[in-house]
Amino acid sequence: MNKVLTKMVLATVIVMGLFILSCSEKSPKPDAANTVTAYGVSVDKSSIGDKLNIFIYPDYLPQELVDKFQQTYGVTVVIDYFDNNDALLAKMQAGGAGQYDIVCPSDYAVTIMKNLNLLQKIDHANIPNLVNLDTKFHNLPYDMNNEYTVAYQWGTTGLGIRSDLVDVTGKNVDTWDIVFDPAKSLGAFTMLDDSRETIGTALKYLGYSLNTTNETELRAAEKLLLAQRKRVMAYAPSSPARDYLVSGDAVVVHNYSGDVFMGQAEAEGIIYVIPREGGVIWTDNLAIPAAAPHKLAAELFMNFILDPENGAALTNFTRYASPNKAALPFIEEDIKSNPGIYTKDPSVLEKMEYVMDVGETAKLYDEVWTRVKAGGN
Repeated sequence: MNKVLTKMVLATVIVMGLFILSCSEKSPKPDAANTVTAYGVSVDKSSIGDKLNIFIYPDYLPQELVDKFQQTYGVTVVIDYFDNNDALLAKMQAGGAGQYDIVCPSDYAVTIMKNLNLLQKIDHANIPNLVNLDTKFHNLPYDMNNEYTVAYQWGTTGLGIRSDLVDVTGKNVDTWDIVFDPAKSLGAFTMLDDSRETIGTALKYLGYSLNTTNETELRAAEKLLLAQRKRVMAYAPSSPARDYLVSGDAVVVHNYSGDVFMGQAEAEGIIYVIPREGGVIWTDNLAIPAAAPHKLAAELFMNFILDPENGAALTNFTRYASPNKAALPFIEEDIKSNPGIYTKDPSVLEKMEYVMDVGETAKLYDEVWTRVKAGGN
C-alpha cells in the first residue's frame, strides 16, 4: 500500500472514530440522579409523571403518608373525595376513569367497575410488596389473582353509641332494634347515606341476606325503612355521622367501624357494637381506572402503601383493620387487640356478609332507595 493511500485510510479511520465517539456522547446514558429506588422498585423519574390523582373517602389517607410519597417520588398528590360507592361509580361512568390514577372501591363495586371496563390490570412487577398482604386478601372472589386491585383496609359496619349520654345499663344494645323498633330507641340516630349498606341492615334485621334478589324480601325491607324514615335524624355519610356522634347531636349512628373508633379520640363515651343479627363486612381496595393518566405512579403508590411501616401508619390513623400482614408489628397494640376492629369471633363473623354485585336486581335496590329517601313518594 503506498503512502498516500495509507494516509487516506488512516484519516478515514480517525474521522469515523470521531463520529462514533460523538454519537455515543449524544446517546442517553443511565443516570443515577434520574432514578428513584424505593420500596424494592427502581424507576426512571421521567416515567412517573408529575402528579398522582386520588379519589377516596374523606379521612382515609393520613397527610404524613401523602407527604412521604411526594418526597420519595417527586410528584404532587391531588385528592378528591367521595362519600359512598354509589358516588364513586357515578363519577367513574361520567369520565372519572380518565381523570384519576387511584380509586378506592369496595368489594362489590370492583365487580361492577370491571364489568363496565372502568378498570385496568396492574403490573405486579411494580408492586413487589404485594407479598405483604395476608393470604386471605389474595384471590378474593371479586378479583382473582389480584389482577385489578390491592386490598387497602377492611372492617365492619355497625352502630356507634354515646354510652355517656344514654343509659345502656342492663340494655341489649348490640341489636338493630335500637334503630328499627321505636320502643327500643335510645334517642336521635342517623343511618348511612349508602343504599346497599342501609337496605342491607333492614334485610339482616328481617333475617334475609343483604344480597337478596328476592323482590318480596326487598319490598319488606322497603316497608321497614319507610316506617323508620320519619324517625331518622339524617342519612349521613361516614364522616358527618361521626361528627354527629362526637357532638352528641345523635346518640346512635349507623357507621363504619373505623369512623366510630376515630370518634373515640374526641368523645370517650363512644362505643361500637356489631348487631347480633349480623351486618356488613367489607374490604376497600386500591384500583387503577381504565384511562388513568399516571399508571406507573399509581402502581408505585400501591407498593408504597403495602410497605409494613406505611401500612401500619395508615391503620394507626384510620382505626380500620389492615390486610397487610407485614404491618402488624408496627400497629398500635390497642388497635390490634380491639375485637371491634380485628373481628375474629366466629359467632360474629358467620353472621356477616360481603356486599355482592346483584346484577339486574341493582335496579330494584335503586328503586327502593329512591322511595325511602323520598319518604315513599
